[in-house]
Amino acid sequence: MTTQEHDTLGQGGADELLILATSTGRSFMQFFVETLADCFGADIVSIGELMVMEDDRFNVLAGYMNGAAITDFSYQSCVTPCCNVVNTSQPQVILSGAQAAYPDDEIFIEQQIQSYVAMPLESPEGEAVGVIQASWRRELDQEEADNVIEIMSMFVSRLSAELVTLHAMRILSALAEGPDRTDNLGTLSLLCEQMQTALKVRAAFIAERIDDESHFRVLAFCQDGKPLTESEGQKIAYHIGPCAQLKEQDIVLAHGLLPQMFPNQSHGPGTGAADNLISYLGMNIRNEAGQVIGHLALQHDRDLMAKSLESDLFKLLSSRVTSELRKYQAEQQAAQIPQAALDMPKQVMNGIHQKLDLMHGRLADLVAQQTDVPDSELQILQAELTEVQKLLG
Repeated sequence: MTTQEHDTLGQGGADELLILATSTGRSFMQFFVETLADCFGADIVSIGELMVMEDDRFNVLAGYMNGAAITDFSYQSCVTPCCNVVNTSQPQVILSGAQAAYPDDEIFIEQQIQSYVAMPLESPEGEAVGVIQASWRRELDQEEADNVIEIMSMFVSRLSAELVTLHAMRILSALAEGPDRTDNLGTLSLLCEQMQTALKVRAAFIAERIDDESHFRVLAFCQDGKPLTESEGQKIAYHIGPCAQLKEQDIVLAHGLLPQMFPNQSHGPGTGAADNLISYLGMNIRNEAGQVIGHLALQHDRDLMAKSLESDLFKLLSSRVTSELRKYQAEQQAAQIPQAALDMPKQVMNGIHQKLDLMHGRLADLVAQQTDVPDSELQILQAELTEVQKLLG
């Protein structure tokens, strides 16, 4: 196919893509990838969301391969050029030799892919959260690749917004459905998982401050997409990790290789069990009286930007964590009240009823006898009333 023919397809494709304004969500994404594939003769076009897990993957939300739609498909990040797109937040173009450059990419090998063009999809905070990519079995020339980048650029903001919206709706749906565990600790665990997933960080945890204020207890911990229940209940000293700064300030942002910055904490939350964790974000949680009752923290292998604190998802999740931690502590305090104290109101009321029954019976006898009430009986009744007052007190 000549360059002129490609130019014609590119212009016609640009006109066709303009009608996408009438669609939304996954239908918008699917229409976009199919139209882009048709316009430029691409063998594969896909939109993938980055999933931060132990084995980072791209979850394909919309795709088109060999003339057929593909969805609900995922592929490993580190063996593909898509990983470079996310890490650099820059477009990537491979005009030829893509299969040789990425010999572990199974799709490239299976489909004999030779050329590749991609752009990052970003959150409102500027973090790369996904990729739009197109691949061919043939080589591309630079002019054709530039045309593809130009079309992608026209829609990258819209595609990013649709991706972020779908991601947020999935998180909200999980929170609305609730945890498998019905107790308050189960809700905190769910919130911790959703924080790690929603904010696309390596690790997230929620902790409560212990009475002596020199330690905190981990209530929920999620790393690389996996809840680590064995960490629940772990007691950690503030002073050996980045959480120590929460003793002086409510929000802490630390940047640097965490294991080197905090060598005394060699494992668990607050350091980075992984050697490549370089950023930490911690935020205190206070009760209604303004007292610090715990904190939440995030850790990542890339910089955690301060403006992440302003994201709607972070605000939503941190607000829910605050509410649930307050409920959890209230439940724990209620559970510690002695049973005798809980039984006391019942005992008091029983005593009042007994005293009133005695008084009622004595008065009834005197009325039946149609006699004046002796001073001795009045003294007894006065004593009974005094006892009732004591019980009420």
